[in-house]
Amino acid sequence: MSEGRMLLIVNPVARHGETQALLPVIEKLLASVGHDTVLTEHPGHAAELAAGAQGYDVIVAVGGDGTVHEVLNGLMAHPVESRPTLGLLPTGSGNDTRRTLGVSTDLAQAALELSTGRRRAFDVGVCNGVYFNNSFAAGLDAKVTAKAVEYKVTKKRDGLWLYLTALLHVLFNELDAFDISLAFDGEEPAHVRTLILAATNGPTYGGGFQICPHAIADDGLFEVCMIDPLKLHEALWRLPFVIAGKHTEMKVVHMSRHSSLVLESEGPMPAQIDGEVLLERRYEISMLPGAITCIVPKEST
Repeated sequence: MSEGRMLLIVNPVARHGETQALLPVIEKLLASVGHDTVLTEHPGHAAELAAGAQGYDVIVAVGGDGTVHEVLNGLMAHPVESRPTLGLLPTGSGNDTRRTLGVSTDLAQAALELSTGRRRAFDVGVCNGVYFNNSFAAGLDAKVTAKAVEYKVTKKRDGLWLYLTALLHVLFNELDAFDISLAFDGEEPAHVRTLILAATNGPTYGGGFQICPHAIADDGLFEVCMIDPLKLHEALWRLPFVIAGKHTEMKVVHMSRHSSLVLESEGPMPAQIDGEVLLERRYEISMLPGAITCIVPKEST
């Protein structure tokens, strides 16, 4: 990897404030690497910092998937010919982007990979003008994401356990299907009644749920998973299979691959991109092939 100055954009409140405590360790690990460090102060600040950063070869998101989401949106404001590379030090709760990039869970190793890794182009999704690197989902999943945001604060949970407990709450209390008009790849729309629709660039979301286990982050396509309406007992016995990515051949599950999709509903429909909750009547989602370059471990394929 060619050398260049790095900017670390640190979310100090990531993982219930643990990232703030790790900052001296991070600075020590990167002492030999030319870099500057700036801490975010409010939601949206990481995007502002990344968009305004000049003269940096690499901008590193230090935090979880929410931090990466913001930094990505800031980087996409740069012209493609001068867009900095995205690096990652995963210190957050879910870290699904870490899985997609193959970055180590060990902080010291992840810091080493920033210096020794290679650069690889990845696709970027865009939903209603907002960029995302990992996932879009509508319906039940968005309700789960909203509950997970609550549980992260009130119950101090994180990772797969956070998403799993939020999911169980929704399954027992809000297991409702939804009706949408759905069009793939510019085709004519069709009426669909479904429990969940997920279009992902990476194989996991929610801290490790393998909802689209065969998604490839640089093939120019989303992997789409749709699940038919289910009763509670039907959903519960299938849940372990979804966690492990073993649900794709079930009759109630419909997997496909597309470069774009448009969803529309009569009223506001909950959705999420990279864990950020949305509420709109219409979602236009498309893929930008190879739009962001990221640092990955040398052995990553």
